[in-house]
Amino acid sequence: MKLVFAADDTTQSLPPQGVRRIGSAPDADIVLQAPGLLPRHCELQLGPQGVMLRVANGAEVRVNQRAVEGLIALRDGDRISFGGVEATLIAGEPAPVRERAALAPANDDIGATMVRAALPKFALRAQNGRMLGKHFALPGTTFVGRATECQLRIDEAGLSRKHAKLIPTNDGVVLEDLASTNGSYHNGQRVQHAVAKAGDEIGFDTLRFTLFEVGQDIPQARGESGAGIPRWVWVVAAMVVATAVVFALR
Repeated sequence: MKLVFAADDTTQSLPPQGVRRIGSAPDADIVLQAPGLLPRHCELQLGPQGVMLRVANGAEVRVNQRAVEGLIALRDGDRISFGGVEATLIAGEPAPVRERAALAPANDDIGATMVRAALPKFALRAQNGRMLGKHFALPGTTFVGRATECQLRIDEAGLSRKHAKLIPTNDGVVLEDLASTNGSYHNGQRVQHAVAKAGDEIGFDTLRFTLFEVGQDIPQARGESGAGIPRWVWVVAAMVVATAVVFALR
């Protein structure tokens, strides 16, 4: 993948996986200078599922002439404006400017190039704590911790500011502990690095989550006693116990 900037036709190569921060800060991965550009204007998240664009709060970003915010998916040929700096996302080697113009579809209007919402494959369900039962989608690389810049921000004293990182792939979610004080856990074992599958348990300090695949039934996590058992099973079991007690008292 490459970003081709319209002003001078220069290209910025993008890695197959990772995060590229874009902004006016000197330590940004792609440094841009233009009025209105924030130090951390946005970031590109690259992985097996494609390219995701995360826009910082208050940043002006347009994709195919439409203002965007939050997290969205990008595709080959999308035109991106970073506060006035124009670039095009290209898969593979970019064609010359004139050739790209010739290949542009004649009906390339705004309606034909609508911004696509991110479609996450995996999500977390909280097993305990104040967030019990809540679901958290994982549309791309997700930092977990107390820091405001974390995509999954959890205000718990036992969590580090940047506690862990979750990276969705086609087959599961990579869990990376970021040198946290109280640790990250995979199926009850403290780990520095692990690959979690649907149904596995992921933990941060004492908080526990079930990983599940969006659109599928939420499986019972390993060690999650009683979760996911249908209500009617409990009702029948209670009736059986009550009947046994009655006969025992006769």
